[in-house]
Amino acid sequence: MRRILFIATFIALLVFAFFIGTKTEVIFPLNTLFNRTAAGTIDESDPGDAEPYPEEEPEPDLRTVNVVIVGNIFPHLPQIEQAYVEEGLYDFRPSFEIIAPLLQAADLAIGDLETSQAGPDISFIGYSGYSGFPCFNTPQELSVALQEAGIDILTLANNHALDRGLDGLMVTLDHLRRIGIRTFGAYKSQEERDIPLIVERDGIKIALIGYTFSTNGIPVPEGHEYCVNFTPGFEDITPIIADIETARNNGADLVAIFTHWGDAEYAAEPQPQYLRQVAAELASVGADLIIGGHAKFVQPIEWFFNEREDGTERTTLAIYAQGTFLSNQHYPNNPSPHVEYGLILDLDLTKNMDSGEAWISGVDYEITWVHRLWRHRILPLSAVFAGSPQEYNLTESKVEELKTWHQRTIDNAEAYGYSVAKARALEISESLFDKAHSN
Repeated sequence: MRRILFIATFIALLVFAFFIGTKTEVIFPLNTLFNRTAAGTIDESDPGDAEPYPEEEPEPDLRTVNVVIVGNIFPHLPQIEQAYVEEGLYDFRPSFEIIAPLLQAADLAIGDLETSQAGPDISFIGYSGYSGFPCFNTPQELSVALQEAGIDILTLANNHALDRGLDGLMVTLDHLRRIGIRTFGAYKSQEERDIPLIVERDGIKIALIGYTFSTNGIPVPEGHEYCVNFTPGFEDITPIIADIETARNNGADLVAIFTHWGDAEYAAEPQPQYLRQVAAELASVGADLIIGGHAKFVQPIEWFFNEREDGTERTTLAIYAQGTFLSNQHYPNNPSPHVEYGLILDLDLTKNMDSGEAWISGVDYEITWVHRLWRHRILPLSAVFAGSPQEYNLTESKVEELKTWHQRTIDNAEAYGYSVAKARALEISESLFDKAHSN
């Protein structure tokens, strides 16, 4: 009741004030009546005399995209047999059901497909139908499962690109593109090969260039040299340097080079060692990312720092091998348990849309393990260790074993000072953010 009486009184005072104002030819606008100073008194100054508020500086247009990159994908015959449902039908989806959310959350997910998808009817050098090592040919349902799991793009520049010959490669490319997976490193024509794949996400243009050191002794067909980017042993990298320049000329903000390389598949460091010099040279001529494949062990991650034209530092991230994303390799059939593990790179790439500068603004990684006895499910080990063994069809003793090899895999990745150099790289990134806000 008191509240109603107060409101009625307040309204009556307003009406009275307005009436008095009209009689004295003075109008009291409501905004003046209620314009009070910090002390609580009415501010009777002329609003027209007030200093105009300074215009706020526009915020810089900074955009960031998240990219995840996985390693070798090469299912063996036991996986093909395991995926068999009925005549002409295979199901590889269980392998990806646990890792899929990580891939699907990214703006872009990229992998390395080390198998033909040529169908069952193409025969080549004595191999026919579906097969694993040494000439891989996997049912096309594999790439359908990859696409559903979140993979957007695949490189085919690897030593298994021609496992079903030129015809098999063309069928593979057609199939991948038909289901919506983009490809690079292998091509259907010279014209296609001459223009590097540039993928745009939120205004950031990323060039993807792939090369392989080998085709496992299968000659690249004469007259079809465009079909796969091949540079023996990475001894001559002039074609790669030319592709970097072409990518920049075509508007690429960042350039990623996927290098399928190394003489030793079962080694914790790049072999031969001169591959580190190759990476350094690629970084110096404009590569922002160097993503190594082929080796079945996770190998070191290394940072390179070069000077921009304006004297500031530019960063390049290189990983010599990401190890296995999906395969049937395992110990003791292979030299070490390392073959069962892989590393997924998780990258943030940022561009200042006002200045055009683009850079690596964040890096993390996830170690994975292939659970062969559970439909070859790819398990992110951080999630396994945070959950219960039963949730992942594991025993407690197996989890303890996984923890040991998880740490050994991290030790491989960190061998060239990755984390220490990462701090420096993130300082450079922070300075670019500061520069954008100060201009």
